[in-house]
Parts: sequence; C-alpha cells; structure tokens
Amino acid sequence: MRWRTLAACVMPVMALAGCSQINALTPVGGDSITTVRNAVYDVLVQEGVEILVAPQCTTEAQEFVCTGSTLDGSVIRAVAETTAPYPMTLDVADQNLFTGNASDVLDAALREAS
Repeated sequence: MRWRTLAACVMPVMALAGCSQINALTPVGGDSITTVRNAVYDVLVQEGVEILVAPQCTTEAQEFVCTGSTLDGSVIRAVAETTAPYPMTLDVADQNLFTGNASDVLDAALREAS
C-alpha cells in the first residue's frame, strides 16, 4: 500500500520535471528563426563561403530574411517561410547556393554528427 501511495506522489513530480527539462532545451534548440539562421550558417560553411558579417535574421511580413556579407563584399541573403519545414533560398551575390527546407539541412547535419 505504501508503494502505491509513494508512486502516486512521485509520478506527477517526475512528469513535471520532464516538462521543465524539455522547456529548458528551447533556448538551446531555438525557435523557428533560430532554425533558419542555423541552416543558413550550415550551408555557408558547407559551401566554403568566407564570411565577413554573419547573416542576421529578422521577421519581415510572412518570411524570415537573413542578410550578411562575404570577405569580398558580396551580399549574403536568405529568405525562408515562417512555418516548418521552413522552405528557403540562400543566395550569395547573384549565385543561388541553396533552395530547399531549413529543417532538412539541420537534420542532415545531425545525421552527419552521429
């Protein structure tokens, strides 16, 4: 009987602890704009782009816009939708480096790291 009472008290506390741990990951995992920004950085690194000013992302209308510059002064510009899986395009100067989903970029990076 005591074990049941103990379990009845402990289980809700453990469930709440799990929720707080998940919530604690949000700043690390980031929100949707962070997902896009991290995907932009990943593509730039994969493509060997020499970055002078790392792209900063803002929300404009119904999209995220990230802008920065390369060492030679070329403009880095990414535009992504604000809903998952965050379809985006990434251009450096007049060259398109990436068209696809930001979520796919991060998923691929995660698989490579494993």
